[in-house]
Amino acid sequence: MRERYCRVCGGWHALDKWPHNCMPAQNPAQSDLPAPHFVSDSIDIQSMHDGRHYTSKAKLRSAYRSAGVVDIGNEKPQPIEKPKTDRAEIRRELRRVHAEYNAENKLL
Repeated sequence: MRERYCRVCGGWHALDKWPHNCMPAQNPAQSDLPAPHFVSDSIDIQSMHDGRHYTSKAKLRSAYRSAGVVDIGNEKPQPIEKPKTDRAEIRRELRRVHAEYNAENKLL
């Protein structure tokens, strides 16, 4: 019989017969995560614009805006448009290079 230590009552219980009174009561509004997810404003960074140290993201962005600097990195990337190949131009260039090669080799 396998037993496991209970963190609720401090005793040992069989895994197949776990008592219901030792089940921790769960709040349906509470997450299983150890802490709620939030984005903090605190940061310790040196500005690349003026070299000063900032401890707040808002103050750093405010300094960037007042100096007219654009803060990049959050925008969505634009799709790269491949240039269309001009097959007629490629054929003309190949014919020219081929004719030039043949002309050089006939002279030798």
